[in-house]
Amino acid sequence: MSKYRSSYCKIFINTDEEEEVILSLIEKITMGSKKRWTIISDLMKIELINNEDFSEEKSVKEEDGFLYSKYYLGIEPGEGIKEEQYITGVIVLLENLRSSGYKVVASCDFQNELSK
Repeated sequence: MSKYRSSYCKIFINTDEEEEVILSLIEKITMGSKKRWTIISDLMKIELINNEDFSEEKSVKEEDGFLYSKYYLGIEPGEGIKEEQYITGVIVLLENLRSSGYKVVASCDFQNELSK
């Protein structure tokens, strides 16, 4: 049983990179396979989504500017994956995106576990 209400995680990505560049990196990090705008790995399904609220000005000036990032990732656990494995996978993804120079912010019920 999950200790969180929802396992869905949204990761905001503030970058000018093209979608294909971001998807290729995520595919490499997760060792997943790409199907259009989605990466499917053993641990999770990750969809790259253009943020309808994107505002370059707000993303820089607002305190909660990450909400106005150009993209976000919609992430869900793979079928039959344990919660701990999934959360660890999200942590690895975040760390690798950050070390690749991306500004990323996670928004999910378990976001406090992501800073460990």
